[in-house]
Amino acid sequence: PASFDRISQFADVRDEDSLFPVLVECRVHKSPAEIDLLRYTNWISSMAHVEVMRSTKPGMMEYQLESLFQHHTYTHGGCRHMSYTCICACGPSANILHYGHAGRPNSRLLASSDMALLDMGSEYHCYASDITCSYPVSGTFTEDQRAVYESVLA
Repeated sequence: PASFDRISQFADVRDEDSLFPVLVECRVHKSPAEIDLLRYTNWISSMAHVEVMRSTKPGMMEYQLESLFQHHTYTHGGCRHMSYTCICACGPSANILHYGHAGRPNSRLLASSDMALLDMGSEYHCYASDITCSYPVSGTFTEDQRAVYESVLA
């Protein structure tokens, strides 16, 4: 529940139970229009991930991958906002949980030996996508990278 100084002043009018079941139902049941919006934002985000993969090259910065994703979703899909802070973690940065925020920005130089772990999704009319993918920055898996990648898929 919400918390702020002097919240106790509102104890007699505070209701923490009535709205919850209504909101749960809104999240569970989707109209055909809402399903179309969810499909759309996921399609735009998927296409943006493909474009970022195609554009990724050693020597780029992680924030450039983020920028390419944002550009694609806005330019080609009208998605002005992201669903959450983009994570573009390459090489050892992928070991940092929720990398990409102000304290750990997407600021590393990509090396040809890196794996890229991207967790990015766009938002359209308040409907959000959430897509995570991993791939080698060089475009080709090494034996070790392929073994790890395939073990995660299993």
